[in-house]
Amino acid sequence: MQGSAKTFFSLRSRIPARLTVQHSYRLCIMLGLALSVAACASQETRPELNSDRIRQTFGSYGVDVLANDENRRVSSLYSSAGSDKTTRTYAVVDFIEATKSKLGTEHALIEAGGSIGEVFRDAGWSIDKRHFFIGELFVPATYTEIGALMRVNLPEHLAADVYLFVVSKDDRSYNYATITEIHHPDYLSGADLKRIYGEILFDNSNRNSIADFIGPARD
Repeated sequence: MQGSAKTFFSLRSRIPARLTVQHSYRLCIMLGLALSVAACASQETRPELNSDRIRQTFGSYGVDVLANDENRRVSSLYSSAGSDKTTRTYAVVDFIEATKSKLGTEHALIEAGGSIGEVFRDAGWSIDKRHFFIGELFVPATYTEIGALMRVNLPEHLAADVYLFVVSKDDRSYNYATITEIHHPDYLSGADLKRIYGEILFDNSNRNSIADFIGPARD
């Protein structure tokens, strides 16, 4: 054992100090590049979701499913303070029938109450939101559920966005649902949505009211 130790130190003593420093410097550069690439890859596979943004803004996040059938899910994406919940996004999800069976595992988790973006992200899917509408919608006082959940007085103009939710993995891509999101005024404004998402797809449907997107108020 002692002979091995002497050989090690003997070999190291013959390496010029300048080369040792250069080698260490190069290793540091390579390590730094590797960490940067890993960080970028992590950001690509874990895009910021609405759930992330609510959690970052208000310190908590949860989802309550208000209604759910084979065609549509209505949910409250909320923050909480103790037992008090405030809806930050009122989401209406219209599923695309032809796609559900191809995404059976993920769809089952969503039917069980899972947060849609988090379910797909955790399963390794890339997420793309292809917007049809970004702006503000007038919400009449008849939409009492939205007002009560958000703790806001209606009527009010509220920020809203409507998009096609597309997931991709392993050269496969599926249109999963059309999602309408209506946001609490203390959370997002129309200007905030435009800053986050930028330009939108052209929508020639001439829809300009909340009823055009989600139908009449729920009882």
